[in-house]
Amino acid sequence: MGYTVNPYNQEEISFRDLVIKVERLARGLFKLGLGQGRTLTIVSPNNVENAMAIVATIAVGAVVHAPNPASLPGELRRQMVLCDTCLVLTVPELLTAVKEAVAELNIPVIIIGPRDGNLNFLDVLDLGTGDVSLSPPRDPATTLASLLFSSGTTGLPKGVEITQRNIMAFIHFSKYHDEDILTQNDTILLLLPLFHVYGQVVLLMTALAYGCRQVIMNKFEMVPFLTFIGRYKVTRLFLVPPIIVGMVSFPNLSQYDLSSVQIVVSGAAPLGKETEEQFCKKLHLKALIQGYGLTECMVAVISKQNDTRPGSVGRLLPNTKAKIVDPETGRSLGVNQRGELYLHGPQMTRGYLKNPEATRQLIDDQGWLHTGDVAIIDSDGFIYIVDRLKELIKYKGEQVAPAVLEDLLLGHLAIADACVIGMPDPVAGELPRAYVVPMSGVKVTEREVQDFVAKNTPSYMHLRGGVEFRDHIPKSPSGKILRRLLRDELTERLKSRL
Repeated sequence: MGYTVNPYNQEEISFRDLVIKVERLARGLFKLGLGQGRTLTIVSPNNVENAMAIVATIAVGAVVHAPNPASLPGELRRQMVLCDTCLVLTVPELLTAVKEAVAELNIPVIIIGPRDGNLNFLDVLDLGTGDVSLSPPRDPATTLASLLFSSGTTGLPKGVEITQRNIMAFIHFSKYHDEDILTQNDTILLLLPLFHVYGQVVLLMTALAYGCRQVIMNKFEMVPFLTFIGRYKVTRLFLVPPIIVGMVSFPNLSQYDLSSVQIVVSGAAPLGKETEEQFCKKLHLKALIQGYGLTECMVAVISKQNDTRPGSVGRLLPNTKAKIVDPETGRSLGVNQRGELYLHGPQMTRGYLKNPEATRQLIDDQGWLHTGDVAIIDSDGFIYIVDRLKELIKYKGEQVAPAVLEDLLLGHLAIADACVIGMPDPVAGELPRAYVVPMSGVKVTEREVQDFVAKNTPSYMHLRGGVEFRDHIPKSPSGKILRRLLRDELTERLKSRL
């Protein structure tokens, strides 16, 4: 049985062959200059080569930078410069954007696919056939392994520094927390993106450590997804709420063989109790496991199959601490009191790349990570996420920073002021919605504003929640946008329609 599977051509790679290829790739990348502390940027959808490159890079003590492949060339370039990228790995369909991003940067680009005259992934494997001595990585506690970019509520996406120790800690803690969550006899579908901490660490790295089989999907599509579950007898599903919602409402779900699925884990966003119950009934599951984490701390909280509470994301992983803090006074709160969730543990990032000010805002002097999420901890240690202090919009698991869209809108000649919030959506989670103040005497339509944003942003940032025109944007005396007022108004309006 193959350890790693490409379901599109049904190629299977044994664990032994995978190790040999990863070692060859590591030596080839090293010959091209990817040494300890240097960075490989991977601009690619999920595929076997992407996964191999992640492992090979970390194995030589180098750093993986995995931006969202939907990023525009300007954002790719900004991240590559920030990360000191020395090599780029991509696929033919993204080559034009990548070449635009690396123009004048003198960074070699490696192509995954048939040889076409460019530096190819197969060429790098060939380079690694010789005898090359690779020094072991330095102290795992300080050796940077991965840079995953996370949007904040202000400014551009920031590089989250994940060390080898962070990854190792999470893998060990999750195994100790629930030894049955993954075993070497399991098969998983790796369908979540490898540029996200959920796909790269929680799935890829953990599955490697546990020795289970991985079927790697390059993108999510419902029919292939359901087909592959039956074909490869998938036993564990790691999903996000939009996929679960889609499965519950999918009209032909009963026609697919899902009988092999034993455990389903949901993360990246809250899942409603009603949806959870409908999903478990359709898949004949006793319970669904929910987890909670951030790019900045991977997973810190997760439930167990036989130890769940409706609406709860579970209990803390071993060696992980939490407290609830009053966001106004900074005072620690007690059981069943609502406040901001603070976390502390060895799976936690050391900070944001080359951004000490943002790091200080994230991690305080005592080492507590401020999640920006409002939570409650009950008397049995179960944690419930009830709200979000952060103003980040989550569209189908993708992070959308309102400030980035607002800055873009303010660049439109017909727009005097703007505010963006997330509009609740049962499938996507939230849809970006804009409130716009037109320039005096200038006419602009909703479609014009939506088309302007669509032309200048990736798909997940488009204004699917619509555009509403206003005389003014509510602000505090200091000039801070009061998004809460617009969210409350929208919530009441949506309730009145029910």
